[in-house]
Amino acid sequence: MNFKKLPQKLQNYEHIHLITHTDLDGVGPSIVLRAYGITHSPYYVETRKVDEAVQARLAELNDHELLIITDLSVNEETAEMIEKVNQKPDNRSVVLMDHHASAIALNKYEWATVLPTLNNIKMSATTLIFKALKDAEYELSPIFHSVDEEGAEIEKTPEYTVLEKETFFDRLAHLVEAIRLYDTWDWNVLSIQEAADLNTIFYARRRHDFIHARLDYILTGQFFTPEDATYLEFSKEELRKVLKKKTKQMVIVPNFHLKGHDAPLNIGVVETDSYFSELGNHLAEKFAEEIDVVFIISLVKNRVSLRSIGDAINLAEIAKAYNGGGHPNASGCDLSELGTEFLQAVLEASKNK
Repeated sequence: MNFKKLPQKLQNYEHIHLITHTDLDGVGPSIVLRAYGITHSPYYVETRKVDEAVQARLAELNDHELLIITDLSVNEETAEMIEKVNQKPDNRSVVLMDHHASAIALNKYEWATVLPTLNNIKMSATTLIFKALKDAEYELSPIFHSVDEEGAEIEKTPEYTVLEKETFFDRLAHLVEAIRLYDTWDWNVLSIQEAADLNTIFYARRRHDFIHARLDYILTGQFFTPEDATYLEFSKEELRKVLKKKTKQMVIVPNFHLKGHDAPLNIGVVETDSYFSELGNHLAEKFAEEIDVVFIISLVKNRVSLRSIGDAINLAEIAKAYNGGGHPNASGCDLSELGTEFLQAVLEASKNK
């Protein structure tokens, strides 16, 4: 597999920066790098803030430093700035690895690899960086976290045996696949609940704790902690309540024209701040005869999650038209980008419910 400009000698850089998304697949690349013993500074940013974050990091990037961007794309202005950085002979480098079809145009740059599918398998950002390091023949050497006598956290990379490294690799590959399954929604098609449970735990834990627990899994083989198992039981009962409640609350906005799609669509709209993917898929399947797409609104976050089933509608193109992005069946954008016309249509549908 050719991943273009992913450096073959990461150790030649004095510092490695990682800018990545805030969801499970965004955190995955940092876990993979840590599993390979690659020290780096991660920065987690929302899609709408990626260009601001990348440009700020470019301005501060020193000689002999590398910036890796995963699970995010950049606009043309930022792409040209990256191009200029990579052309200068000062040993500063930037690479981007993404799997969203809406970012495919970035493949014109040597430093970008956007690969939505490989051998008919949907990719994730975590899968891409894992495959890149594997193909570059890096050996697993997980960073071990411990606490010193004064309570300060320290990181160490012990010497591992060949057998240990092989075991660690198998566990990491299993974790990477679980992240891919969830992010692409293949878990639902293949009925692999473990992947969905992993995402549930991700949102229930602090990011720092989640990452450490996954690295512990690579070392010990325990995929979920006892605390995770307890929370999952509670969460599944909560999910059942949310699905039942929100199914009753959904309103249908009929024949609404969205940018990025030629024909008018029937849109199922519901408001919540949790279980976006599970709720979106549930509503899309339950009301398949009545609606074309589900819009899940989060007023707190000013976000809209777009969900659909089948291949009749490309949500990535719709989201891109509203300065968002994502996948053909799962995308998102800011609520404010949809404008007052959409909000008025939702209010009117609510009155007629």
